[in-house]
Amino acid sequence: MSRADTPSSTPVAPPSRGHKKRERTRRGLIDAALRLFARKEVGEVALLDVAAEAEVASGTIYNYFRSREEVVEAVGLSLADDFSEVIAARSVGIGSGAQRLAVGVRLFILRALADPQWASAVFRVVHFDQAMRSKIAGYVLADLRAGAEEGTLTYEDEGIALDLVVSCTLGAMRSAVEGRSTTEHDARVAEMILKALGATPARARKLARQALPD
Repeated sequence: MSRADTPSSTPVAPPSRGHKKRERTRRGLIDAALRLFARKEVGEVALLDVAAEAEVASGTIYNYFRSREEVVEAVGLSLADDFSEVIAARSVGIGSGAQRLAVGVRLFILRALADPQWASAVFRVVHFDQAMRSKIAGYVLADLRAGAEEGTLTYEDEGIALDLVVSCTLGAMRSAVEGRSTTEHDARVAEMILKALGATPARARKLARQALPD
């Protein structure tokens, strides 16, 4: 039996009822803040606004967050984690980093088309919260590096390549929300990003226009 198979001598107790309730309340506050950021600029939202939106007592929010910055960070990490998990789940089995990159770009744009409120919150929070930008950057960099190693992508500066992917994707999401998207907007943006990153036109077109995984 390997070490990983050896039963632990100190079993972990399941979360208590109080812990579960606290997590539900915190999740409710994050969801409330997300709704507010979809409607207002980050600087216009106060802690008490979040409490009111979540329909909890005014003092409750101070048990979870001490400042607006903490709320923004929690919302940003939640947005990045939740949607990155969706992309990762739908990219299982895809060996090409360049193709995973294309899938991620397309799914973000399609989500913006389907859920403009979510996209509006992303626009506001991503420019305000470093933690969210860092989280997203980690996923994008992994695919950029894999795409370069496989020989599909060729770019001179990793930082510029990262900025190109993130900026173009956010710009395309904004176009979608504002009704300026074109036919096959997601695939066309992904194709142009791949070409800008050094993929051949034929390869970029093939990767960007493959059927999205379920």
